[in-house]
Amino acid sequence: MSELCINRIENYWKTKTTTSNILFNKGNYKEALLGYKDALYRAEVLNINRADCIRDNIPFIQIYAISCNNIANTYEELKQYEESENTLKRLVYYLLYFTNDDCMNTNEIQIELKRATTNYINFVNKNSSDKKQQEILFTVLQERFVK
Repeated sequence: MSELCINRIENYWKTKTTTSNILFNKGNYKEALLGYKDALYRAEVLNINRADCIRDNIPFIQIYAISCNNIANTYEELKQYEESENTLKRLVYYLLYFTNDDCMNTNEIQIELKRATTNYINFVNKNSSDKKQQEILFTVLQERFVK
């Protein structure tokens, strides 16, 4: 994909995210969620074109993480806790996928993974979600990093 196309997608993501942040801050959570989901779609397109993002210095991992966190926070405000938890878990598994990719910045992945895992744990503790899911995630993390 050309640099122009990749930059347009990133700029569209920024615009959608900024607009949705305004809606979220006004308490218009359902409208914000629609915008955040649209922004997430753009983040997914950037991920499909990782090599182009790396070439053009587009922080596609952070873009994806921000999108997931925005959606999870919005679901939480809408009291849709299962959807919120699933979105946070999705982000952790997404980051785990990159831990074995030699083309990726390992330090960056580990920082984002630590942040995502902490957000997930805080959510589960705050909302008394199913601790069994948290245990499953810990097992996956332990298998990945403790050898």
